[in-house]
Amino acid sequence: MARTLTPSPTDRSMWRRLLRHVHPDQGGDHDLFIWTNSIMELVAGDGLEPLPREAKRDPPRHPSTGERLDYMEAFNRADSFDGLTRAAVMYAEELPEPYASLLRMLRDCQEVGPDDIALHRQQNQGATYRTLAAIGHRAKMSGEERTRWYRICEGIPLSQRHAGHIMAKLQERAA
Repeated sequence: MARTLTPSPTDRSMWRRLLRHVHPDQGGDHDLFIWTNSIMELVAGDGLEPLPREAKRDPPRHPSTGERLDYMEAFNRADSFDGLTRAAVMYAEELPEPYASLLRMLRDCQEVGPDDIALHRQQNQGATYRTLAAIGHRAKMSGEERTRWYRICEGIPLSQRHAGHIMAKLQERAA
């Protein structure tokens, strides 16, 4: 099959030519003209669209953050981020130290709305193992204790927002 080079679908001059041919004043059909104009706006638009405010403020994704906890079932276990947080704090009562005190640090971790883009995204994705390891090291856990810490966090599951909140509390405590 031979290919012919053609202008891009967003080429305004080609759209003007097409609209001229289907325009009712040139013998075209009124409904076809309206439909073609709608297709042109959909495909070519009427100029460059500015980025939405959120996209400009959205921090870049960092592939170096490592693997994350599976967070797919999180909202099947609780109805909201606050519900997950309450469940984690309640679960702390059943755990020995150092895990219980770490989970109790979530008592004042509040859900944020979509206006706070970075935190909202963090509360809707699983914690990275890198962050959980950093918490374990800061809490002076042994390798075996860190492994158990990962399993506890997987069972809840903790979000990146939860892990960041715990890490911030540990840093405050150390200062």
